[in-house]
Amino acid sequence: MSDNDFLQGDDLDAYKVAPTGLCWWCGAAADSQEHKFKLKNLKRLSQGSEGNLVWIGDEFHREIRSIKKSHHVRFRANLCASCNNARSQPFDFAYDGFVDYLWSHGRRLHRSRYLDMKRIYGDDWPAQELNLARYFVKQIGCRVEHDGYPVPPEFVDFLDGASRVPSLHMVMYKDSALWELHKGSRKSENWIIGEGFGPMTGAASRSKGRLVMFSSSMTVGYIGVMYRWEWNLSDADPFYVYRKARLHRRDKLPDF
Repeated sequence: MSDNDFLQGDDLDAYKVAPTGLCWWCGAAADSQEHKFKLKNLKRLSQGSEGNLVWIGDEFHREIRSIKKSHHVRFRANLCASCNNARSQPFDFAYDGFVDYLWSHGRRLHRSRYLDMKRIYGDDWPAQELNLARYFVKQIGCRVEHDGYPVPPEFVDFLDGASRVPSLHMVMYKDSALWELHKGSRKSENWIIGEGFGPMTGAASRSKGRLVMFSSSMTVGYIGVMYRWEWNLSDADPFYVYRKARLHRRDKLPDF
């Protein structure tokens, strides 16, 4: 029988660690909360009224009363202000450019097989695509720590300038079910109706007493990023090493 158990939800609680109160990136005091969704995008989704935003969970819907302070839109404080602002600003700018492209071109992407990063970022696409990937890795790290698990050290290496995270698969996809939800508003300028996270699943090793895999996704509209981290994996083939990032169908994602 395998030493690894594939778990979800409360079954992962036994492998949680106590919060350190330190920034998982640099080790300084953690005094800053990362937004789960960029404040700029929340403002755009709300169309000028915060009452237009609703958090939809597995078992409830809840109106978001403050896009700046609601715990539904922010992780707990697990970064320092410097890392969450100045150090990661290039990542934020790259993500802003990516989302702006989805807002202006996304209605046509349901037929596309690739996202051409040069179309999004111009001649600086190699650097900006890496910064986009670092934005995602920063988000994943904040979520993992928020949920009570240690952030893989190779995430820090990547944010500090390494060329990739060899243990983290990341692929882009289009979700046909979410596309159907968006089609009704496709003639409107404000056609994207939501951003979201998928459920987190994981595998734990009984002998090692730790997580050895976790996986989830993030979406803007119907375009998403699926990720899967595996302990000791060294040959992940992520989207950000290609100019034309493959845009998979959600129901035909690669078998990592």
